[in-house]
Amino acid sequence: MPLKPKTCKQCKKIYTPTRPLQSVCGLQCVLAQSRAKQEAAQRKMRKQDRAEVRERREGLKTRSQWIKECQAAVNLYVRERDKGKPCVSCGATHGDLVFGGQVDAGHYRSVGSAPSQRFVLTQIWGQCVKCNRFLSGNTVEYRKELIRRIGLERVEAIEHDDSPRKFTIEYLRRLKRLMNRRARYFKRRRDSGR
Repeated sequence: MPLKPKTCKQCKKIYTPTRPLQSVCGLQCVLAQSRAKQEAAQRKMRKQDRAEVRERREGLKTRSQWIKECQAAVNLYVRERDKGKPCVSCGATHGDLVFGGQVDAGHYRSVGSAPSQRFVLTQIWGQCVKCNRFLSGNTVEYRKELIRRIGLERVEAIEHDDSPRKFTIEYLRRLKRLMNRRARYFKRRRDSGR
């Protein structure tokens, strides 16, 4: 019984197979198909190796390295969230800002004075470089604006919260992933014009 014509999986030409499980039309296509399979297998192995190296590298990170990376992700999120908004302390807009219009993620309570508050988003807002770095946060004006934004009760709660927190590596890993995802969301949203 003759076999029905098939389409070659490699060159997409129609051919009549000589064997029932034949999937390509000739020798050239067999060689091309085997090279493609080998390249796919090599790509898969390289991807697995990279993932394995990444996992080992993450396993070697110390808690302080995770805190540093997580703080960078939180700061990036705050800068993306507050981009184009006025400085929380002096009210300078993007055009008025010195130092090239850069915006920092300014903490109301500094990380040194309240390390347990370093990731609390209600006390981290976009702040111009001048207020954050050269005026030590410009805290008097920051407090006034913060009361207007979130209310006196919440500001006082931030000021009086000195409870110690021990951030675990798993918590820091999840927080970093979440903050990076949120930062990408705000960047895409701004780039699309919404």
